Amino acid sequence: MVRAGQALVIAALLSGCADTNWLPKPPQASSSEAVQVARAAYEGGDYSQAATLFERASQKDLKSVPALLGLGKSYIALGQHVRAENALDRARDLAPRNTEVLTELGFLALSQKQPRRAITFYDAALTHDAHNLSALTGKAVSLDFLSRYAEAQEVYQQALKWYPTNFALLSNYGLSQVLSGKIGEGIRVLEELVHDPVKGNAVRQNMALAYVLDGRDADARAILAGSMSDADVASKIAYYRKVRVDYNAGKPIGYLVFN
Repeated sequence: MVRAGQALVIAALLSGCADTNWLPKPPQASSSEAVQVARAAYEGGDYSQAATLFERASQKDLKSVPALLGLGKSYIALGQHVRAENALDRARDLAPRNTEVLTELGFLALSQKQPRRAITFYDAALTHDAHNLSALTGKAVSLDFLSRYAEAQEVYQQALKWYPTNFALLSNYGLSQVLSGKIGEGIRVLEELVHDPVKGNAVRQNMALAYVLDGRDADARAILAGSMSDADVASKIAYYRKVRVDYNAGKPIGYLVFN
């Protein structure tokens, strides 16, 4: 699930490549009516209203982790990272083992292009829940950001043992293979996913990057056609060509893809 208004968050936040279906889901329904109303606003994409309502709920119950978690998520959606971190830090103080709080802190760090810090939060979450999908995918994406592809792929492979058909895991795994030089293997994964009737469009930019890195610019244009304007397609292809220069030179390109 891509968070509405955040345009493939890690992808657009970074380069428009990584899939974000792994991101933590909205807070679980609480017995607090105020939290439930705030959650409805969040799910409806009204993040400003959600922040206001979660703020009220957190003031009404100073120990409400769901209210603080929702407040942090709402502020992230609004791009107010300092306020988001303050809310999430308070939630972690109250519930240090809460994996949803930890993965959200990881997502916040990654959103701020702090992959090493993000990994510490994802590792903390995995300490309490080794099968946590959000933490596994977030850690792997963070490692790809750092061009630590072999380590990232170990995490993807472990996660795929538990979630073998998960679209986001497979999409990010395919991208990781492409970035690490296993371009044929990665393209095979991505070409299958792009034909998914429901989620296929989410992997088009991954697919285009893979094609450009493989010298198949025409295929890249074709896969993006219709999903964005001609000008945006041209701009995207031009950027991927710049990435290809370093790729062909054997240089790490994670930071270029996730920029």
